[in-house]
Amino acid sequence: MTKRYFSLGEANALLSYLEPMMRSLQDLKREIDTKYDALQMAKYEAGVPHLQGHDAFFAQEAALEFLIYNAQSLLDQIHATGVEVKDIEMGLLDFYSLIDEDEEVLLCWRLGEQEIRYWHGVHEGFQSRKPIFFDF
Repeated sequence: MTKRYFSLGEANALLSYLEPMMRSLQDLKREIDTKYDALQMAKYEAGVPHLQGHDAFFAQEAALEFLIYNAQSLLDQIHATGVEVKDIEMGLLDFYSLIDEDEEVLLCWRLGEQEIRYWHGVHEGFQSRKPIFFDF
C-alpha cells in the first residue's frame, strides 16, 4: 500500500466514516477476548491440551474465527483509507501528514474526540501528542 499524506481537513473529513468502524472494532475485540477466554477455560476444564483441537469445541472455535474475520475486515477497510490503527481499545488512529512539505508527522485522533487536535512525530506515540497550533 502506498503511504497517503493527509491535510488536517482531509483527516477530519474522514472521521465520520472511521468513527463507527472503530466503535464496531472495539465491540468485536471485546467479544473476541471474552469468547477466547471462555473457550480456553472450557478446554482447560475439559482437560484438552491448549493447542489441540477438539470436536466438542468446533462451534465455539468457528464462531471465534468468524468474529476475527469480521474484525480483520474492518481493519482492512480502515487501512485502505491510508489511516493506521494504533490501539483498538483506546480507539487511536494516526494519519500521516507533512510539515513544511518534507517533515513527516502523524496527526493523532482518539475515539471520542470531536476532531483531530494533536500530532506527534513518527517515532513518538500517544504520550508525546502535541496540540496543533499551525495548519497541516
